[in-house]
Amino acid sequence: MIKSLLLLALLFVDGMAIAQQVSASAEATSLEPGKPIGRDLKADQTHTYTVKLSKGQFLDATINQQGIDVLVRIFEPDGAKVAEIDSPNGNQGDEPIALEAKNTGLYRIDVRSFEKEAKPGRYEIRINELLSAQAYATRVAETLRKQKAVIGWLKTNAIPLKTVEAGTDFTDLQPLKKTFQDVRFVGLGEATHGTREFFQVKHRLLEFLVRELGFRVFALEGSYAALQLINDYVMGIMDDGAQALDSQGFWTWNTEEVRTMLDWARRYNADAPADKRVKFVGFDIQFNQPGKDKLLDYLKRVAPERVDTTASFFRTNLDSLNSALSTSIQQENMQKTLKELQINYNDLFVFLELNGPNLIAKSSQVEYEQMREYARVLTQYIDSYSRQAPAGIAIRDVYMADNFRRLVDREPAGTRFFLWAHNGHVATDNNGLFMPMGAYLRQYYGNAYYALGFSFNQGSFQAREAQPADSTKRMLVSFTARPAPERSVDWCLTQTGLKKFIVDFRQTQKNADLNAWLTTPSPMRSIGSVYTPRAEENFFYPVTVGQRFDGLLFINTTTRARPNSSVKNVAGRNDK
Repeated sequence: MIKSLLLLALLFVDGMAIAQQVSASAEATSLEPGKPIGRDLKADQTHTYTVKLSKGQFLDATINQQGIDVLVRIFEPDGAKVAEIDSPNGNQGDEPIALEAKNTGLYRIDVRSFEKEAKPGRYEIRINELLSAQAYATRVAETLRKQKAVIGWLKTNAIPLKTVEAGTDFTDLQPLKKTFQDVRFVGLGEATHGTREFFQVKHRLLEFLVRELGFRVFALEGSYAALQLINDYVMGIMDDGAQALDSQGFWTWNTEEVRTMLDWARRYNADAPADKRVKFVGFDIQFNQPGKDKLLDYLKRVAPERVDTTASFFRTNLDSLNSALSTSIQQENMQKTLKELQINYNDLFVFLELNGPNLIAKSSQVEYEQMREYARVLTQYIDSYSRQAPAGIAIRDVYMADNFRRLVDREPAGTRFFLWAHNGHVATDNNGLFMPMGAYLRQYYGNAYYALGFSFNQGSFQAREAQPADSTKRMLVSFTARPAPERSVDWCLTQTGLKKFIVDFRQTQKNADLNAWLTTPSPMRSIGSVYTPRAEENFFYPVTVGQRFDGLLFINTTTRARPNSSVKNVAGRNDK
């Protein structure tokens, strides 16, 4: 009797599952090649599509987001989920679907909003290509041949690195003299903001570029205003390196590795002639408190009548506003405050701009110009973070490129710059959403700008948690990345068998297979300041390597960057 009841229960559950699948199929829209479907989507809706596939067939489809960030789920004919897709591109751009059918039957694709409180938007879903099992097998065989050729080229033309650690000889780096011989600006990227080996090898390259190639300015994706204190430290003007690092505001750079690099620069500058010293500057628009403080002190001396008004709107923490603008509803609630602040900051900048001669007479040309630049960056910041994504993200890169160009213009002609930023900023192509900083630098300086992207296969790194248990703080966590997936850029570099190397695409002779690889989009890992391991695959998205970078630096296995003791909310550490 008990066995009979269990059997009936199992049959009931199976029947319910089948009924749900039949119901979903009945409500679903069938997808067909050559017939894209555009639809509006609200936050509480799920749109279901079906496509019939035979075992071995390959489906290439795309969902183009138009004002709403969608989450895509794909299910087997038996109802098992086979994929969940959400690329880190916000509410614009493509969500790619690449599926090889393991079974014959009706596959289901669900499309819903990623955010529960998102504003309505629109998307278009389309089948790009539907291959038969035989055609797909033929394509796979040809793909494997091309992969082997590309991997062989990469291995043959790689510049192996004997170490990532600074303080060693430069024998292995000598080929870079040819790579950078006509380059004035070297942009060094990074696939994460928290990888120890990336920071170490950048330090080593800085030493090489300074000592061997005469580079003189280090430009960081850091606070324009706060980097002044770091520069004072490396120039020997102030002695507290910890305070200098704390002042720039980003946890990303507040690490043991960066501090070691600053200490080297300080020692180097102490013995170098004035015209050979290394200057540190920032070009980012965030973390502006040091600039505010200096502006208030300046106004007290040159325009005391403006101090109270300026101090009043300075009290609004722009970085807190940035954090508050995380959802569309919060963005709407803050628009009035942001518009008022925009007026105030613009008025301050215009006052400085129009009253230059009078203010210079009360101070100096150098001090006035510095104060004007602090005010300019404040207007850039409030403008950028008053805009909803992706416009706010895009305008940040415009301003960073403009600030970098202004820094270049203030240095003697021919001064060579070392630029440190994320891969997404040093890149020279339009990424589908906006032009990154590196693309503007390519427009400004042509091939005098060189973008070196960074890649890794596996290992640990640090980032803020994407979904914090406490909404008031994001813990800084050590995450571990699994080996790069097959066919990704990072996987191809791994297959060379080399543990760490640089490969140049600009001057090295290329064959047809390598050219095809460089001009065809392939997934590449890109992790910013926040991360969730539950969606690791979503931190790979397509890049056209040859358009994006002039070369790549690869490290097979990485470890976490080491945060300094002043960094707050570090997981596993008790902050007092």
